[in-house]
Amino acid sequence: MINNTRGRAADGKKSIPPAQDWEGICRRCGQCCFEKWVEGDGTVHPTPIPCRYLDIVTRRCKVYHKRLEVGEGCVKLTPEMVKEVNWLPEDCAYVERFKKEH
Repeated sequence: MINNTRGRAADGKKSIPPAQDWEGICRRCGQCCFEKWVEGDGTVHPTPIPCRYLDIVTRRCKVYHKRLEVGEGCVKLTPEMVKEVNWLPEDCAYVERFKKEH
C-alpha cells in the first residue's frame, strides 16, 4: 500500500517512482553509453569508446525512442537493475538516487 501524499509505502520505505519520473532523474551525461571492460573479478574499466548512437557533443542518444530495439546492448535502467549492476558510475543520477533512498 502506498501513501501517495508522501511517496512512501505503508512500511515507510520510499516507493519506486513512476516510469516517467524515473526517466527524468537521468542527467544525460552519457557515461552509461560508453563501452566498459570488465575484469574477471568484476572490476569495471570505462573506455573512451561510445555507442555509435551517442552524440558525444550533446551526450544524447540519437535513437533514444528505439534504443532497446537497435541491438547495441542498450539496457533499460530500472530501479531494480541499478540495485544489481556494478558498471554505472558513482555519480550517475540513478545510482545517487538509489543510494539516497536505501
